[in-house]
Amino acid sequence: MVEHKVLWVDDDQDVLDSAVRLFRGQPWTLVAAKSAEEARDALTRERFAVVIADQRLQAASGVDVLEFAKEKAPSASRILLTGKVETHVVEEAVNRGHVFRFIAKPWENEQVLVDVTKAIEHHQLKMTQSGLLKEVSLQNRQMERLTSGLEQLVTERTVTAEASKEQVEKQLAHVRELVRFIKDLSNLTSIDELMGLIRKELKAFHELRPPVLAYVASERKPLILYFQGKQVIEREARKVWLNRSRMRINEHDDRIYLANEFGRPLIKVIAVPLKRRAVAIDTESEPPATLFFEHTLPDEKIEEFLTFISERIQPLSIALDRILLEYHLKYTSIQWESTFDGIKDPIAIIDIDFDVVRANRHFNGTNARGFESTCHKVFMNSESACRGCPVPNALQTGEPAKGHVKRGDQIYEVLSYPIRLHGQSIPTNVINHYVDVTQARELHGRMVQGEKMAAIGLLAGNIAHELNNPLTGIRSLAQVLLSELPSGQLKDDIKEVEKAAERSQKIIENLLDFSKGESEHKQEKISLNEIVRRTLPMLKTAMREHRSEILLSEEEAEVKVEPHLMQQVVFNLVNNACQAMKDPGTITIETEVESPTSIALHVNDTGMGIPPEIMDSIFEPFFTTKEKGEGTGLGLSMSRQVIENFGGAISVASEWGRGAKFTVRLPILKENE
Repeated sequence: MVEHKVLWVDDDQDVLDSAVRLFRGQPWTLVAAKSAEEARDALTRERFAVVIADQRLQAASGVDVLEFAKEKAPSASRILLTGKVETHVVEEAVNRGHVFRFIAKPWENEQVLVDVTKAIEHHQLKMTQSGLLKEVSLQNRQMERLTSGLEQLVTERTVTAEASKEQVEKQLAHVRELVRFIKDLSNLTSIDELMGLIRKELKAFHELRPPVLAYVASERKPLILYFQGKQVIEREARKVWLNRSRMRINEHDDRIYLANEFGRPLIKVIAVPLKRRAVAIDTESEPPATLFFEHTLPDEKIEEFLTFISERIQPLSIALDRILLEYHLKYTSIQWESTFDGIKDPIAIIDIDFDVVRANRHFNGTNARGFESTCHKVFMNSESACRGCPVPNALQTGEPAKGHVKRGDQIYEVLSYPIRLHGQSIPTNVINHYVDVTQARELHGRMVQGEKMAAIGLLAGNIAHELNNPLTGIRSLAQVLLSELPSGQLKDDIKEVEKAAERSQKIIENLLDFSKGESEHKQEKISLNEIVRRTLPMLKTAMREHRSEILLSEEEAEVKVEPHLMQQVVFNLVNNACQAMKDPGTITIETEVESPTSIALHVNDTGMGIPPEIMDSIFEPFFTTKEKGEGTGLGLSMSRQVIENFGGAISVASEWGRGAKFTVRLPILKENE
C-alpha cells in the first residue's frame, strides 16, 4: 500500500505542531514547511498527495505556493488555509492554484481530517485517471508509430502505385480522427459534455437522431439523458431497459421501451451497451449503460455506422466510468454531510466509559478538542460527568432516558437511546441527542411569572377595593374631628388615627404598584432608598420573627429603573433571606453608595448559607431547594434578568453555616441624564 505524504506550509510553528498532533496515527505522513522557499524545495524533491498552505506567509502568499504546487505536482490536491475567506482570495486561489478545499481558521479537527481524507481520495482518483490517460497515450503513441509507418508505407508505395495513395490517406485520416476523439474524451468533466461530443461525432450520419443515454446512478437510480433542442435533459427512467451486453439493431423490445419512455412510436433503434469497470455494479440485476440511436439508416449504411461506433465503444466506456466515479464520490460525500453533519442539534455516540465513539460537527461546537475523549470533556469541558446526564440510566435500564444539562447559558434536553451491538443483552453504547431548550424554558418561566403577577394583581385590586373605601371614611371623619376638637389628648389621638389610615392607604398603593405588569410602567428616575421603603411594609409578616437592621445611605442616589420590577427584586431577596433562617435570626438591608457611578443594595441573613456545590446553579430558572409547592425556582432567575436589563449586576457571597449576602449594584443616574 502506497504511503501518501501531506505537505503543510505555515510560518507559525504552533500551527505546524498542532497539525503534527492532529495527524498522529493517521495513514499518511506529514511534512512541515515553515516558509514558501522550504515548500518549493520539498515540492521539487518529493511527491505529495496533498498540499496545505496558509494564505498569509512572510515571503509569499499561500496561493503562490499552491500555484507552484500545481506546476510541480499537478496530481496533488491543494487546500488553502485562511483566517478570513475573502472573495478576491477565493477567486485567485481557484484561478491560479485550482484549490480543492478551503479550511477556515480556527479549524475543527474532525473536519480537517475529513477534508484531508477526501483530498487524498481525490488525488488517488486523479492518479487512476492519469493511469488511464497514460494507457490511452500509449495507445496513441502506438497509433502514431503505426501512422508514421503507414505514412512511410504510403510514401514508398506512391512511387510504384499511385492508385493506392488515396486509400492510405483515408486510413491515415481515420486513425488521426480516432486519436483526436480520444483526446477530446479525456478533457470531459460531465455527462452533458459527453453527450454533446457524441452528437458532434455523429454529424456525418444525417439519418441519426440525437443520442439517448440510459445508465444507473450510484444511488441505484435509473436515469435517462436526451436532447431537447441543444439542451441535455436528465430525468429518472420510468422503467429499466434491457439487461443485455451485446449490440442490438432494431429489436422490438428496445423500440417498445423508448416508446413508453417518450410517449411516441419509434420505428428503428440501435442499442449500444457500454462496459463499465471502475464503478462496480450488480451485472445480474442492473443493466449496463446503453446508448440508444433512433435512425432511418439504409441497410448498406448500418454496417458503416456499426464500424464507426465499435471503434469508439472502449474509450466511451472509460470516459463514462471516470465521470460516474467522480459523481459517486461526490454523492457519497454529500449523503454523509447532509444527514449526520446536516443535523443542527448536537448528536454523539457514547460508550459505557463516556468516550465519544462518533459525533457530528455541532456536538463539538467551537471547542478545538478532538473526539478522542469523553463526552463531558468535549461538550462541557468538564472532567466529571454532567449533572443531569441520562446516559447511566439508559445503560442500566436498557430503555431510552431523558435529562437536562447546562452548557454556559444554554440548557439542553438530552435524549439517550441505548444501542445493543452484536446481539448483546446489555447495551454498551448510547446515542445522545442534544436539544437546546433554553428559549423554551425561558418562555415558560416568563409565563409562570406572568401568571403569578396576574394573581397578585387581582388580589391587590380586591384588597384596594375592599379597604380603600372604609379607610377614606376613617380619614375624612378624623379630619372633620380634628377641625372641631380643641387642643388636647383627644385631638392628638385623632391625629394618630388619621396618620394610621394614611399609612394603610400607602401600603395598598405600593402593593398595587408592585403587582402592575411590565407594559404599564416605563423606566423612571427614582431613589433606591425609596424603593426599599415602599417594599418593606409588604414584608412585615415575613420579617416578623427575625430581627431586622435597615441601613439606608444618607445620600439619596437615584437610579433609572422600572419601580415595580425593582420592588419585586427587593421583595424576592428579602423574602428568600427570611425563608433561609429556620430559627429567628437577623436580616440586614443596606444601601451603599460605593462610587460616584455605582450604588449597591446588600441583603444579609444569618441562616445556614448556600452549599458550595449549588452556588453555580442558584440563578438558573426552576432551580430551587425548597419543598414541592413552596417555590418555583424563578425568583433569583427573574431578579438577575431584571437587574441586568437595568445595566446592573447581582452577586452572592456565602460561607456554609454562616449565612449569605446578596448584593445588587446599579449605575447611579447623573444629574444631566
